[in-house]
Amino acid sequence: MSARTDVGKLPLVLEEVGEASLGKARRRISAYFPSRATRAQAPQRAAILKLGLFVFFILTRAFHPMLIDLSKHDGKILYAKNTPVVMNKIFTIVLMNSLALLGGGLDGLRLCWQPRCMAVFGLIGTIYALGDFLEMQSMSKLGGGVYQVLLQTKLLITALMLWWLKGSKQSSLQWHVLFSMFLAMSCFVLVDQGSDGGSGAGSLPLMGVMCVMLKVAVSCYCAVLSEKYLKAFSDMPLYAKISGLATTWAMASLLMSSMEPQVQQEGFFAHWDGMTCLVALSFTVKTISTMYLLQALDSLQKNIGEALAVIVIYVSQVTLPGLGKSFELSVFLLAVLVVGLVKTYLISPKVGAAKAKKQSLHAPAQDTKLVSLNSRGTALMQNIGIDTMTCEVAEALPSGVFYGMLGGVHPVCGNTHPSSPNHCELMLLSHPPVTPRDIEASKGCFENAAVKAAPFLPSQSLTVLGHVRD
Repeated sequence: MSARTDVGKLPLVLEEVGEASLGKARRRISAYFPSRATRAQAPQRAAILKLGLFVFFILTRAFHPMLIDLSKHDGKILYAKNTPVVMNKIFTIVLMNSLALLGGGLDGLRLCWQPRCMAVFGLIGTIYALGDFLEMQSMSKLGGGVYQVLLQTKLLITALMLWWLKGSKQSSLQWHVLFSMFLAMSCFVLVDQGSDGGSGAGSLPLMGVMCVMLKVAVSCYCAVLSEKYLKAFSDMPLYAKISGLATTWAMASLLMSSMEPQVQQEGFFAHWDGMTCLVALSFTVKTISTMYLLQALDSLQKNIGEALAVIVIYVSQVTLPGLGKSFELSVFLLAVLVVGLVKTYLISPKVGAAKAKKQSLHAPAQDTKLVSLNSRGTALMQNIGIDTMTCEVAEALPSGVFYGMLGGVHPVCGNTHPSSPNHCELMLLSHPPVTPRDIEASKGCFENAAVKAAPFLPSQSLTVLGHVRD
């Protein structure tokens, strides 16, 4: 060992790397969509994949109420209303555990049933089950279009809950756009219903409207909680999170279903047919796409997608033969207005963005003591060929991505662990000069990646100079 390395050797807890090398790294199913490797290597492709996920989510949200309408006989749902929800969650559990087994083997399967997963996401799944029950109750009394317009109150309610639960504020422009979007969506459906000869809101059954409004409150609360914990538990694969949600979701739905008089008298699968099976599968696709969207985007954009689904329902009813919907210019113009308002919201600046950026540029440097340093980064970064380190510090670090100095000499970019602010992953932005001895020692680096030495540190510290993003 050189004299320089001896001088820089400090009383840190240096964690030795195991025997597994980069070439032996096991490929796993990503917990993210798009995967973090895709985001790092091809940001443009990742943006296209996010857009594709958003479009797919809109389509599933549009065709789901249409399938429920088609499953009715003479305008009524004959099967027990909660039975498709129970079967959907059973399908989801089987699918997620199969993915866990294929992607992670028995270790992946154990992740789906770990106590931490069941405690956090299981509780959310129980509340979701109540929302599904209310949805089926309301859909049995209301049409798909009326149901969708009453759901548009979620735009405002979700924004308020994001402010209350996460502190995510909306700018004045965004509040005006959200309220305008709510009014435009209401006008769209009311005009659409009026063109079909309906008598407007006065003909809506009170019990159906109450079920929808309760469904809105439950759905908004669960969406914000899901977004919060899906992103907070970033170290846990998404299939494990969805499995934990679906398990208690299925148990609660089964309990509610067993209390239905129709199930007790006629049986669980009474009046089931092929269309009912499609409704159950539609619930499964809806659940999985919603969880991926909440982790990739946020709960408010989820509700915007549901608003656009109403437009897709209208276009489908006009263009597809046999649905008996005629084209109305006034309805079409309102649909264009809604799409324009959605675009306005998405491009509007977020509240305090410029102020936060200015504060981060002029914030004083934060110097904290290193507790431990691991010269080997996470398996994910190794798999995509990026050399990183992990460390623990004595004080909490700023959330998200930051830049600073390691040991007072090495410029680094860091990412704070979402659930442990004293831990972070660091990437060196520059490296010391390479000597001939280093070049010789680096031969066969892939075989000897485990013996990578820690960088020379004159001081046992990590200095945060600025914040990049959350």
